[in-house]
Amino acid sequence: MKLRYVLLALVVMLVSTAIVSWRFGWSAHADHINAQAAEKKLKAEKAIQPVEKKAAQASDEGRVIYKTITRDVVKYVQNPNRTVCQFDDESVRLRQRAIDAANSISGFDADPVQGK
Repeated sequence: MKLRYVLLALVVMLVSTAIVSWRFGWSAHADHINAQAAEKKLKAEKAIQPVEKKAAQASDEGRVIYKTITRDVVKYVQNPNRTVCQFDDESVRLRQRAIDAANSISGFDADPVQGK
C-alpha cells in the first residue's frame, strides 16, 4: 500500500514538473517572439521616417503654392467680367500655374496633370 502512494506521488511530481517546465518554455518562446516583433516594428518605423518627413515637406510646399494661386483666383472671380466665356491670358496663366504647381510637388506618387 505504501508503495502505491510513493509511486503515485512520484507520478504527480513528474507530471507537475513537466507542466511547469513546458510553461516556462512557452513563456520564454513568447518573450522571444515579442522581442522580434518589437525589433521589426522599430526597423519599419526607422525606414518610413524619411518618407514621412519628405511627404510633410512636400505638403508644406504645396500649401504655399496653392495659397498664392487661390488668392489670384479669388481676384479673378471677383472681376465683374468673369461671366464672359473668353479665356484671356490671365485665366490661362492661372490654370497653367495650378497645373505646374500640382506637377512640381515632389514626394507624392500621383501621375502628372496634363496641360495644354
